[in-house]
Amino acid sequence: MFSPGAWTMAAVLLLGTAALAQPQGAKRWRRVERSVSVSAGTAESVQRLRLAPQVVTTVLFDSDVVLEVADPEALRGLFTRLELETDHLVLKPAVAMPEKGVPPLVVRFTDGAAPAHLVLELTTDGDEVDAVVEVRRRPASAEQLEAELVELRSQCAALESRLATGRRPVPQEGLAAAILSGAIGHRSVVWRWVDNLGVGQGLKALRLDTYRSGEWVALALELENRRGQETWVPGLARLTRLDADGRRTNEVLEAPVQLAEARLRPGQSARAVVQWRARVDGAPTAWALEVLDAPGRRGVRWSRVEL
Repeated sequence: MFSPGAWTMAAVLLLGTAALAQPQGAKRWRRVERSVSVSAGTAESVQRLRLAPQVVTTVLFDSDVVLEVADPEALRGLFTRLELETDHLVLKPAVAMPEKGVPPLVVRFTDGAAPAHLVLELTTDGDEVDAVVEVRRRPASAEQLEAELVELRSQCAALESRLATGRRPVPQEGLAAAILSGAIGHRSVVWRWVDNLGVGQGLKALRLDTYRSGEWVALALELENRRGQETWVPGLARLTRLDADGRRTNEVLEAPVQLAEARLRPGQSARAVVQWRARVDGAPTAWALEVLDAPGRRGVRWSRVEL
């Protein structure tokens, strides 16, 4: 049997032997034991893990985990020991961690609770090394869950909108589009040619035709951008209803000008179309018409057009 004094002497000898076995000039690292808490309200938690050459670092988890390494080859040669047990990770670097090029270690918790993953960024920093790190996950608060629910609902609404757009049939051309939209039905299309070509500001109207079918009103215009003018970019067309005395009323209809070309260059002419939904009352009505460019400065104006 050993006496208490003998156990003390053996411990001193062992410690002394370990101290003598250390290489001369080896850096002394201050070993730190700490615990970290990761919130369940975040999708992915990131933690910095300080490592040192030839120093063992142990990371403890509150449940079973598996290790996901994106690029195992990038870690080759950096560690003399890299082991994962069911609920803890042991690392012993062979060298200091490079400042760049070290992939993080991604740990996935197998219990299904949030957060599902923990990202460990590997670094060598200053004089301290993480000897033991205990990772604890905190349950999400009601406020965090409500915020996450709001975000998920917003994402679902956006996806539903995109899905509805994807399911929308491709617009048809020609008469098919007019029939499908209801612009052409059992009622005939009423056409009028407007002999008044309006007053232009750097833009000339070569022709104006009006069409009406049911509640749809359309204008077909032949426009020419005069030479020496700036490029004309289509903007809005505005109809202002006139009363029986020819005065403007508060009833205003606006619609985009649809041009076969994206813009009219100086000296160029093109066909343009504008359409509105107008109320159906049977009798022709008078309107003041403006066809303007995008800034709303240049265009053609008609003081009176019958529709």
